[in-house]
Amino acid sequence: VKDLHLRDIDLVEQFRSLQLIEDSFRGYQCINCPHFTEHFREHDRNVKLREEYKHLKFLLSDESLMLLPEYEQRVQVLKHLNYIDENNAVQLKGRVACEISNHEIMITELVFENILTELHPTEIAALLSCVVFEQKNCSEPKLAPELVKGKDSILSIAQKISAHQRRCGMNLVGDYEDEFKFGLMEVVFEWARGLPFAEITGLTDVQEGIIVRCIQRLHETLRDVRNAARIIGDPVLYRKMEEASQMIKRDIVFAASLYTQ
Repeated sequence: VKDLHLRDIDLVEQFRSLQLIEDSFRGYQCINCPHFTEHFREHDRNVKLREEYKHLKFLLSDESLMLLPEYEQRVQVLKHLNYIDENNAVQLKGRVACEISNHEIMITELVFENILTELHPTEIAALLSCVVFEQKNCSEPKLAPELVKGKDSILSIAQKISAHQRRCGMNLVGDYEDEFKFGLMEVVFEWARGLPFAEITGLTDVQEGIIVRCIQRLHETLRDVRNAARIIGDPVLYRKMEEASQMIKRDIVFAASLYTQ
């Protein structure tokens, strides 16, 4: 891990799990078999065939047919929002959404309504923290007017998307607006402005580890939006996303994890 300079906590944990599996594997006598590789490939093929059988069995089941109406409803929502056309061909908004790995529809709508382009990179980072932060209860952040305006824009877009979903017959559990948590906006804004980590932790009651992980995930989201800006040919947004990404990628948040020591 040290040699590879791994910094992502999730990746480090996966690497450790793989190491444990590899260590336990050495206790099996089958690895001494001269035909081990051939037998392993055959076993792997059988496992894949069983998985494919389960998948095909599911597609033919009543349970699968029950999901068909929801699938069709979701397709209708995408048509209403112009992600696909009447022939189910992917449109520009759909191509942009494919670049986003988290809350694809919301972020795509923000891009096409030019909400992000009008903001400073520090404000963009703060606003998009709502798609990576998941904690429901935390201290209320103090937001500058531009951030309040951005927050209101997200809630307005969420209501619009929710209205389309209901119009297409989707049964929603709770309000779509509740999926976005704004508790770290002030923290991320000040972090992007260059405030030390020890100081931003005093702006909220959210645990330090959660703050670190959210900023790391936010960095990935900012890079996704940067790629989306390239697709639509928006150099201003591309530059701002690049700046926002660099502003939050610093110090202890992106230092080598303690897991790698």
